[in-house]
Amino acid sequence: MQIYSDDFGRVIWLAISPAEVRMDLQDLGPDFEYERCATVSEVGKLCESLNVTYEELQAALLLRLENQMTAFDLFTELLDDHHIQFEYFSG
Repeated sequence: MQIYSDDFGRVIWLAISPAEVRMDLQDLGPDFEYERCATVSEVGKLCESLNVTYEELQAALLLRLENQMTAFDLFTELLDDHHIQFEYFSG
């Protein structure tokens, strides 16, 4: 689901499943293209760190991240703060 977009070309998506939580960021401009992706496989650990069940996870993440230009950075900071490993791609 798309959780952020602006007129400057930034779009952020969040995908949640029992197997993984993934956030994608894409910045597209006339002179640049930039993408980042963070994927968490330890969904249970993420739920535990937010003190929510899996069923409550989407609402908890949306409350923290929806409509935030810095949602990607906030998400990865949350993961780092709680020592949750994630795969990271930047390109």
